[in-house]
Amino acid sequence: MSDWLLRASRYFLIGTLFVSLGGHLVVLQTIAWGTMLSDFSRTSSLEEAAKKTFDGEHPCALCKVVEQSKQQEEKKPLLKAVAKMDVTLPAPIFLKSPSGSPVVILVPGYFGIDAEVCLGVLRQPPRGV
Repeated sequence: MSDWLLRASRYFLIGTLFVSLGGHLVVLQTIAWGTMLSDFSRTSSLEEAAKKTFDGEHPCALCKVVEQSKQQEEKKPLLKAVAKMDVTLPAPIFLKSPSGSPVVILVPGYFGIDAEVCLGVLRQPPRGV
C-alpha cells in the first residue's frame, strides 16, 4: 500500500472518530464562545462580556444550532445489536470397535486404546424452539 494512501486512511479514521464522539460540536461551541466574547467585549468590559457569554441567557445563532444538534443526538437510539445465534451441539454417537483391533484416534492429548469411540456429529436444534 502506498504511503499517501496509508496516511490518508489514518486521517480519515481519526476524523471519523472525532465526529462520532461529538468533537465537531465542541469545536463549533468554542468558536461560538470566542465570537460572542469578542462581540460582547466591544460594547462592555471584558468581565461583563465573559458573564454574558457563559451565563446561557444570551445565546448566539451558532450556540442554538449546537444545542439543537446535541438534543437530536440524545434522541437517537443507540445501536442495538440483536443477533440470534443458532447453536448446534454435537450429539455423541458411540461406535463399538471390533474386538481385538486397536482404535487409534489422532487427537492431541489422547494416548490410549479404547473399546469405544465417541464421535461428535452436529445435530440441528428442534424446530419448535
